[in-house]
Amino acid sequence: MNELTKNLTKDKILRTAAKMFSEKGYNRVTTREIAKAIGINSASIYYHFSSKEDIRKSLYQIYSEKLRSERPNLNELLQLVETKAPHEVLMNTEFHFSEEWQGFLDQILVTAAREITADPDSERFIKENIFDSIENVVKPLLIRLVELGKIKPFDINAFVHTLSYYCFSAAALNNSSFGQNVAEYQAGMSLLFSSIVFTERD
Repeated sequence: MNELTKNLTKDKILRTAAKMFSEKGYNRVTTREIAKAIGINSASIYYHFSSKEDIRKSLYQIYSEKLRSERPNLNELLQLVETKAPHEVLMNTEFHFSEEWQGFLDQILVTAAREITADPDSERFIKENIFDSIENVVKPLLIRLVELGKIKPFDINAFVHTLSYYCFSAAALNNSSFGQNVAEYQAGMSLLFSSIVFTERD
C-alpha cells in the first residue's frame, strides 16, 4: 500500500467512524461495521488504528488541532479592545470552520457529547475544546473591557459559563433538526453580548 492510498484509507476510516459514532453512539458501532461501510476488510482497520478507542482518540485530536489553528488570537483581540467598540470586538471571538471541515468536526463533537457522562476522555475533550477554549479568550477580553471602563462591572464568570453552554448546545445539536445556520448562531451570540451593559455604545 503506497503512502497516498494509506492516507486516503485512514481518512475514510476517520470520516466514516465520525459519522457513525455521531448517529448511533460510540458503543453501538463496531470496527466491522465501519469497515463494511467503507468497503474494506475489517482487519484493514487495524493497519491504521490499534483499536476502536484509538479511532476515537484520533478524532478528538483532529478536532483539537483544527481548533487551535483557527480560533481567534487573544493578543490581537486585546489590542482591538483599546480602540474598537466592545460589541464589535466580542463578536470577533465568534468563528466557524470552513464548509469542508464543519460537518466532520460537528460529528466529532456530537460523538463526544453523546459520551460525556460515561467517558472521562469525552468529558475532558468537551471541557478543553468548548468551555476552556471560550473562557481563555472571552474572559480576558471582558476583564480588560471593565478595566478600560467600556463595560460596567458584572459577574464575568457567570456570563462566560452561559456563553459556553450556548456554544456547546448549538454545536452539539448542529446535526439535528434543532441545528442553527451560521446567521442564526451569530444572532444568538450577538444577543448574549448585547446583554452586557456598555458605557460606550457601538
